[in-house]
Amino acid sequence: MVTASTRALRLAPLALLPLASPAAAQGPLQAPPAPAANPTTPEKAVLGKILFWDEQLSSDGTIACGTCHIPGVGGGDPRIDGPAQHPGPDGVGLTADDIFGSAGLSRSAQDGQYAMDSTFGHGVRVTGRVTPSNITGAYFPRLFWDGRAEGAFEDPLTGAVVIPFGGALEEQSIGPILNDVEMGYESRTWAEVTERLERVEPLALASNVPFDMSAALLADPTYPDLFEAAFGTDEITPVRIGFALAAYQRTLVPDQAKFDDVMRGQANFTPAENRGFGAFRSPGSRCDACHTPPLFADGSFRNLGLRPIGEDSGRFEVTGNPADRGRFKVPSLRNVALRDRFFHTGAPGIDDLGDVFVFYDQDGGAFPQNKDPLLNNLNVPPPVRADLVAFMNTLTDPRVASESYPFDRPTLWSERAQPNPAPTGTGAVVGHSLVALGVTATSPAVAGNEGFRIGLTNGPPGELTTFATRFTSGPDVGSLRPFVPLFRNVFVIDADGMATWVAPSVTDPALRGIAFQGQWVVRDATAPGGAARSELVSVTIE
Repeated sequence: MVTASTRALRLAPLALLPLASPAAAQGPLQAPPAPAANPTTPEKAVLGKILFWDEQLSSDGTIACGTCHIPGVGGGDPRIDGPAQHPGPDGVGLTADDIFGSAGLSRSAQDGQYAMDSTFGHGVRVTGRVTPSNITGAYFPRLFWDGRAEGAFEDPLTGAVVIPFGGALEEQSIGPILNDVEMGYESRTWAEVTERLERVEPLALASNVPFDMSAALLADPTYPDLFEAAFGTDEITPVRIGFALAAYQRTLVPDQAKFDDVMRGQANFTPAENRGFGAFRSPGSRCDACHTPPLFADGSFRNLGLRPIGEDSGRFEVTGNPADRGRFKVPSLRNVALRDRFFHTGAPGIDDLGDVFVFYDQDGGAFPQNKDPLLNNLNVPPPVRADLVAFMNTLTDPRVASESYPFDRPTLWSERAQPNPAPTGTGAVVGHSLVALGVTATSPAVAGNEGFRIGLTNGPPGELTTFATRFTSGPDVGSLRPFVPLFRNVFVIDADGMATWVAPSVTDPALRGIAFQGQWVVRDATAPGGAARSELVSVTIE
């Protein structure tokens, strides 16, 4: 809830905010301040780190905060060059307005049932903007591309202002958790989030867990234990979740780049890097007009003419000011050399830093309405571009590139080479419709993951279907009797050709080790064997 008083707090003078000034341009990056209401403590920061990398924070166990913020690619999403792209405002893929957003969740209702999406069908949905880096998020007074997290952090349950100034990171951190594209399902509530955390085993889906996280879990093995260590009581609330996530991200200070070493007098630029630094500050390129050292950002919002402002009005959606139409936040250039997508759309055709400088040498994009006048008459000729790229490489912190502490992380379930469930590509039988029954199976088959489910797609609407299973290994058949109802269910296929098998008791430890193959079956007298069948899916409950 945004009140008039809150709006006033959010538009507080920039003098109160931790952005770089010209006087600080010749120094290394400093650690960001923490708001008085949320001082950073080791217990709070490690809780935030565990939450940030736990895919169980999402409704089906497939997305962690860190899924879209991988340090090794500069705090962005390495999946954005995959086949799942946002088709853009025209709704048609492989056209000029496509967006390299982040893949999230398939559309589903509160009861876990898959549902058809008007844009993405039964596939995973994709965000409408590129995921910005989180690594320097603690330094900005306003977050998200449009700046809608403006600094006053409110308790989402009561609307009370918990942090009046400097709480943009807390406000931003809790936003994706209920978002039904990013981490939630439709109408997800905070009560459902906190009750889930009370039950699950922290990081149950992760592997290769770093030492500091493992040590914390050894001492405090449950989320209530971790919250008690961080806050004094075991109560899990959305405010505390935001506090912990923000505290962790304030420990991510990328201040060991070569640029910082040069500013400390501990290293020297090469001739090319030095020329690039000069070009960066030259009247021709004017890079530092928006990307002010040492943060290499100034907190402003600019329209680069990248796309027509009617496609995405950017900052205007927050302020209502016509002058803000098409403006987006100027990101930090720190660790930018690790990224291969730039700007809020991912800008197809701009695949590396050299392409970025070609774009600016052309005075920005081809859509002039409300384009920032700072882009007029830029001069970034080919001989300068290589030197600028050399300088940009000095902004990479090697700990970020190598994912070393404090930028280390566990391996996510979604990064496993062998998926589980695993569609086999075999066993399908096509019925009279000549359309193969489809399967969607992305949720981890782990005891404790309450979102575990397998869906049917492309089914004949209104017909009955069964999710049939055959046990392949595990405990004695006699011990499986209590679970047989889980594996023999009849469903009515909905109007969109979908049905969902949800495993409500997959939390039972007795299920661990059970392996089975399942497939969707629909009676069809014209099909071989009298039934149409989907491909087989192999599942081992871990």
